Amino acid sequence: MKETPEYEKYPISEEEMGKHYKAWMNALGDFIMDLFKIGKEVGGDEFIERVKSDFTMKGKMEASYWMKRAGATADDFKDCTDVHKVQDVIDNNFANFYDGYIEKTPGVFEKEVKTCPVAKSFCKTPEICDVILESYESGVMKGLNPKFNFKGFSKLIPKGDDTCRFRVELED
Repeated sequence: MKETPEYEKYPISEEEMGKHYKAWMNALGDFIMDLFKIGKEVGGDEFIERVKSDFTMKGKMEASYWMKRAGATADDFKDCTDVHKVQDVIDNNFANFYDGYIEKTPGVFEKEVKTCPVAKSFCKTPEICDVILESYESGVMKGLNPKFNFKGFSKLIPKGDDTCRFRVELED
């Protein structure tokens, strides 16, 4: 087992560290929002399209990572039945808590998450979710199966909804 580096040996409890991490997440969320706003001002549509393209590619490249973390194989993604395996690992990793699924069938996976650690920051410019998260998720789903079509978010906490809801469909 790899030894914990000195810079990760904090002289406080895990509970106290959680409070610090939450504050750091808020600060990072604000930093990302500032960078996003500057990028839109300076680069306009070209910036937005570049971010979408890069995050879609990032998602495709990281699909195998998430599959491995989920203990899944490519055979698990012939249809939408097992999309939850990867999506649950992603949501758990990013503190997005949920109570099951809206739909989990061979043709559709739909889920709502009830928490978002960056909603406070992202509500300042909620389109960031459509640009970054939707592109990333679309890439992950295409990386799992090129026939998966990420349909986007029908609800978003940063836009004032009580949950974030997204849907994946299997193309014919």
